[in-house]
Amino acid sequence: MDIFNDDIDRSRFINTMQRFSYETKVDVIVYCLMRNHVHILTVAPDGLDVFMKKLSSSYVYYFNHKYDRIGHLFQDRFKSEAVESDDYLLTAARYILQNPQKAGICRVQDYPWSSWNEIVSLTGFTKPGILYDIAGNNLDLLEYLVSDNEDSCLDIDNIKIKTDSEALDVIRSVFDDPDMSKIKLLPRQERDHLIRRLKDAGLSARQISLYTGLGRNIIQRS
Repeated sequence: MDIFNDDIDRSRFINTMQRFSYETKVDVIVYCLMRNHVHILTVAPDGLDVFMKKLSSSYVYYFNHKYDRIGHLFQDRFKSEAVESDDYLLTAARYILQNPQKAGICRVQDYPWSSWNEIVSLTGFTKPGILYDIAGNNLDLLEYLVSDNEDSCLDIDNIKIKTDSEALDVIRSVFDDPDMSKIKLLPRQERDHLIRRLKDAGLSARQISLYTGLGRNIIQRS
């Protein structure tokens, strides 16, 4: 269902996100509000659960009061994925910002409900400086964020998300060897076929990397 009915709702969500970012000391790097979901890229060593609970609870209270409704607004608990490399951090940022463009709404640069303008101007409450540090200079970063790609990341797009223990069971059933690190020694075609089977079974790139030792870039390209 739609979680934003008008621009007032969107502004309220962003203001609430800013408030609890400061309060919980969770740095928001990139965000993008879509019609029925939100992507947020954060640096949150300890406070992600608290930040998300406060953000969702506050916004749901506002939304229910405004539209005279009761009950839940968001489906289940928020889904999250760890970003474990600089390359993947840039990929995740681009993926988030390009949501409106890939949905056919407008260009990244023209969408008013993402943090694109804050990245360009370095104003606002978000902390995109880490992206510039990785990219090396401003122009390279901005060109990268709007460049054509076939990014496929963030586990929340996978409706078959499994727990880590379930993921381990799946890998053991697919790869008939107790030493799962041997997957790295397989011929490329065989290895990539195995990775695709694990993805089809609902495993995230993080989970596959965790138990096989394969790099995230290899998994994404397979």
